[in-house]
Amino acid sequence: MKVGLTKWFFMSVLAFAGTGLPVSALAVASPALSANVIGRDINYSFKQLGANQSFDLRGLSNEASVSLGIRLDETVRSARLRLKVNYSPALIAQLSHIKIYLNNEVAGFVPVPEHAGNEPYVYELALDPRLFSDYNQLRMQLIGHFTRDCEDPAHTSIWASISNQSELLLRVEPLALQNDLALLPAPFFDRHDSRRLVLPFVFANSPDSATVQAAGIASSWFGAKASYRGARFPVQLGRLPASSAIIWLRNGEHIQGLTAKPVSGPRIYLISLKQQPAIKYLVIQGRDGRDLKTAASALVLSSPVMSGSHAGIRKLDVGPQREPYDAPNWVRTDRPVRFGDLVSSQYDLQRSLENRSPIKLDLHLPPDLFTWRSRGIDLDLRYRYTPPLRRDSSNISILLNDQFVRAFALSPSQTASVGLLKLPLIDGRLVQAREDLAVPPFYVGAANSLQIRYAPEVNKHDLCSSQMPGGMMAAIDPDSTIDFSKHPHYIAMPNMQVFASAGFPFTRYADLSETAVLIPDHPAATDLSAFLAVMGRMGSATGYPALRYALYPASRLDEVDSDRDILLVGLTPTLHALQQWRDRVPFSIDPAGRVLSSGRNLIDKSYRWFDALGLNAERQAVSIDLSADGRLASLMGFKSPLSSERSVVAMTATSADAMTEVLDVMDKGGMIGRVQGDLVLVSHGQLQDYRVAEPYYLGHLPLWTRLWLSLSDNPLMLALAAVGMGLFVAMLMFFGLNHLARKRLVK
Repeated sequence: MKVGLTKWFFMSVLAFAGTGLPVSALAVASPALSANVIGRDINYSFKQLGANQSFDLRGLSNEASVSLGIRLDETVRSARLRLKVNYSPALIAQLSHIKIYLNNEVAGFVPVPEHAGNEPYVYELALDPRLFSDYNQLRMQLIGHFTRDCEDPAHTSIWASISNQSELLLRVEPLALQNDLALLPAPFFDRHDSRRLVLPFVFANSPDSATVQAAGIASSWFGAKASYRGARFPVQLGRLPASSAIIWLRNGEHIQGLTAKPVSGPRIYLISLKQQPAIKYLVIQGRDGRDLKTAASALVLSSPVMSGSHAGIRKLDVGPQREPYDAPNWVRTDRPVRFGDLVSSQYDLQRSLENRSPIKLDLHLPPDLFTWRSRGIDLDLRYRYTPPLRRDSSNISILLNDQFVRAFALSPSQTASVGLLKLPLIDGRLVQAREDLAVPPFYVGAANSLQIRYAPEVNKHDLCSSQMPGGMMAAIDPDSTIDFSKHPHYIAMPNMQVFASAGFPFTRYADLSETAVLIPDHPAATDLSAFLAVMGRMGSATGYPALRYALYPASRLDEVDSDRDILLVGLTPTLHALQQWRDRVPFSIDPAGRVLSSGRNLIDKSYRWFDALGLNAERQAVSIDLSADGRLASLMGFKSPLSSERSVVAMTATSADAMTEVLDVMDKGGMIGRVQGDLVLVSHGQLQDYRVAEPYYLGHLPLWTRLWLSLSDNPLMLALAAVGMGLFVAMLMFFGLNHLARKRLVK
């Protein structure tokens, strides 16, 4: 069940500016800053702005666009467009060009050279900075002509290819915002900024577990906001950074450069530097760690109703525990889901002749969705379109993860009806259709992209003209549905792929209510940064802050509830839990050595028929103990020693650099796809994955499905079962026919 925040606004009672909180309770001194920065230069390639490939502009499909945002605390002072274009050699330079629009205003023209060569033509165009706003669209339109006489606008000679290495070069300057909590999460996270979020967290020299837990709640929230951009939270202890940051402060603690008076309860302040007012500090203050946790929960749940420079929390109720698999970022699997619920606007579900880019629907699914032996995923597709003038090759095609599924021909209207004239909600020229189809399940993963392409055919009249019927459009009905409810939840573990991509099994509950996190007893800044980055990944996967996880120092392993999945994060020398479980952990590392203990072959990626036939049931055990002093990071999973139905995932490293490497693996889309098995080793940018632990299974299957699944792993037993069932059926038929024959003889 998706729980809305609105309900909790009434459950949370907060005191804002004007409730007696002294503005002078905090004073900040300027940290050591570099020379005053007037501004900064930003270069965006089209690839960074979402263009995964070059734009091919052709006759009737002659437009392309990219979008970018400008942070609220920055303003554009100058801008240039560096366009790299390959032109058709048939284009006439005097008649052809590319028209540039910025936010639907003509911003300039890119000419066609007299003699187009094989190398891209590079042209720089100055853009008026006054045309930029917080959200911007740069649109490019090809005006192409290959003859001075009559010409076919759809002729194959009319084309231009714009490289995705083309760039926007911006000069931006800081803009001082008001100290107003209503702007949150800006300026700490700005939705217009497409770069990775890098947000420092500042603690006193020795934060306690409750303080660190509060910081984990906040980092998961910022991670959810950053989404695909990724987020990192570098930690500083005891001093202020020279950039905007989140500060965690208990009564009696001291941070260099910040003077704070004791408070009587949870407080949130937004302050800025006098010398550089664009630099903001969000100060979370309380009497103890529990107050900080309350303030962090109020921040992530109730920030929309905060305003002013400071707020005090008098009472807070975080609401009920989340239900399994109800993460806001995940598609519901307990009922059919409307397409209209998967897009921000219904305009995203329609396309025209001019805009034939595919309709895209992101489908993030629980990674344990079981589709074995499934006929497919039910898709009820309802669509409308302007009918073609005659039956031709116009169609709508369906693709899932760039794999073709099916195409539907668009037929012309056959009949017309006459009745009372009414103002239609839908254009009467649109033909309505509905299709029921099954999407092949083997195309479906944890993160999916459903694409619907509209492809009307060009009607060619003669050598000089091609015509498209005016106003041709196609739209997908928002009431179209996709249904995953027929598929149970069942998965083989351990599986580092589902952890790296979706935070599973911890994200089964979006609030991490069945998760225990263990960190070193005395965490260094590196350990805290890694922990916060992982919590940010959890928030990014679910779209919801981790309000209910439990945090323990590694030495307090005995206090962990056995009915929780366990996540260990930190440098290996300080993780006592791994030392205590040394006989259960398949792989362990420290600065001086590595120990591997496996119940199966280290590299076991090939399917072996002897194993499948049960002729070699005993796998060769591998045990290695060696000394090494190079840097190494590991990501591994194994069954929890505390419960057979729970999992442990450990992210460990020998050094800070090694920990950064394994975090980079989880941030980079291409690297995540390479994470497989139950043990992943990362060193100097190289990744190796292995299977070393015996598998176990999470979830539930119907008895019949479980039986067939068990037999499928053993072809010999499957064959014997099939023979036995055949003999059983034959015997039933034999005795049945015998009985009928006797009855006939008696008569």
